[in-house]
Amino acid sequence: MSERILRSVISVVAMLVTLGSVAVPTPAFAQSPGSVDPADTRLVPSPGPNSDPGTAWECRSSGQEVRCAGTVTFQWQEQDGPEDWCSTPILSVNGTFVRTQTRYYGYDDPTGSFLEYRRLIHVSSEESLVPASEPAASSVRAWLNMTWQTSFQVPGDLDSRVTRKQGIDTLIKPLAGGPILLDVGQKTEDRMTAPGEDFDFRGRWDIALGDPAVEFGKVCTALGL
Repeated sequence: MSERILRSVISVVAMLVTLGSVAVPTPAFAQSPGSVDPADTRLVPSPGPNSDPGTAWECRSSGQEVRCAGTVTFQWQEQDGPEDWCSTPILSVNGTFVRTQTRYYGYDDPTGSFLEYRRLIHVSSEESLVPASEPAASSVRAWLNMTWQTSFQVPGDLDSRVTRKQGIDTLIKPLAGGPILLDVGQKTEDRMTAPGEDFDFRGRWDIALGDPAVEFGKVCTALGL
């Protein structure tokens, strides 16, 4: 009699364990790893609306994590260059600007959402600088690479973002000859850059290496200005 009761108790416990395992909620993406629609409302904040127009996004899940990668590229034939380098204006021609970023999302059990907690952004540009008065006279080539990292003090909360520069590489040189301006592997800046906002990457002329007047003066000399 006691053996039958014991078997019954074991059967009931096994049934409860089975039912309990079915009732436990799991992340929506955990059972179907792979591609995730970047517009999925469970991604908070959504990668598309708060990024550069035209950014191409691809998101993939892995258990309780989702990683979204985005890329946008701008090209131009001619536009205004830095206004305060030389005595006369210079132009930026034949330029390309690329911004790539990776956004990291973690599963939030209470809401069933995936909240962004980290963002890594890399920007690069390449262009030629020429005198506005005589664009065919001379030119120098300019390259710039920057990496920035954004952390979220509160996952998913855009207003809690803090962005810090991780590094910057610059190279400016004539088509023939050695570099005029060169900086490689600049260390991380231990300062906040616009909490709650992304860094304005359009300010690609904001380079401060040594004495800017001296360094940029070398560019003007190479351009014959």
